[in-house]
Order: sequence, then C-alpha cells, then structure tokens
Amino acid sequence: MKKIKETYFPLLNRKEVVFEIEHAGKPTPKKDDIKKKIADDLKADVETVSLQKVINHFGSTKTKIIAEVYDTKEDLQKLIKKTKKQKQQKEKKEEK
Repeated sequence: MKKIKETYFPLLNRKEVVFEIEHAGKPTPKKDDIKKKIADDLKADVETVSLQKVINHFGSTKTKIIAEVYDTKEDLQKLIKKTKKQKQQKEKKEEK
C-alpha cells in the first residue's frame, strides 16, 4: 500500500488521503480490509475512516483509494450524509 497524497482540512477536522494498492494475482481488496489498512497506516481508529472511492480498472492489478480520516467519530457523524435506510432505522428506534 503506497500513500500518494495527504491533505489536512482543519475546518472539517479531517485528512483526505489517496492510496494505491497493488494486488497482483488477487481480487480487489474488501472495503473493510482497506479501512483497517488505512487506519493502521495513519494510526487512527477504524471508525473514523470513511472511504469515498475505490477505483479499479478492468484487468488492472492496482486499485486507487480516496478516503477521509476524521479526527473524532463525532466529526464524521456531523459531516457524512445518512442514507435513507439509516434514517428509517433511526425513526423505528425512536418510535419504540
């Protein structure tokens, strides 16, 4: 795993990082595995890592990953949009 670029955004309390993973002879890595590798490399918590894009071209042995690593879990929850499914689950919990 090779880090290509790292940018810190102080107003958003996050780093945007671009990595490149070589996986010759293997399938594209799972998103959970990628998150763990990024968290280990940047010495961050896995819960503060948000994958934005995993780009892999057909027949290529390299995958480009764009991820955001937040300072705290609360910063991540403030800025990441919730999916429709997550909103519905939250509403069901509040009804009970």
